[in-house]
Amino acid sequence: MTDERMDRFEGMLTQLVSMVGHLKEDMDTLKDEMIGMKDDMNGMKADMNGMKDDMAEVKADMAGMKATQEKQHAEMMGKLELLRMDQEITWAKSVDNERNIERLNRQLSNN
Repeated sequence: MTDERMDRFEGMLTQLVSMVGHLKEDMDTLKDEMIGMKDDMNGMKADMNGMKDDMAEVKADMAGMKATQEKQHAEMMGKLELLRMDQEITWAKSVDNERNIERLNRQLSNN
């Protein structure tokens, strides 16, 4: 082989080694980026798990509030029923008293 051909082969080999080196650098960069993305995804998963826990806590709080509200509603309805019954008794007594007063007025008028 001639020197010129050897120089060409040497140049081609150098170029090939350079290309392989750049590809390796690119692959290393991509690997680093993928590792970073995996770390980010793991962080996001942890955040999502935290949010799920928070949501479960909020749901539990809401269930407790609902139970309290239902209990208070039942108490209030009971009190309103007592007030209604008191009103009926008061009306009945008032009507009886008005009748008695009217009877007394008629008896006094007749005498």
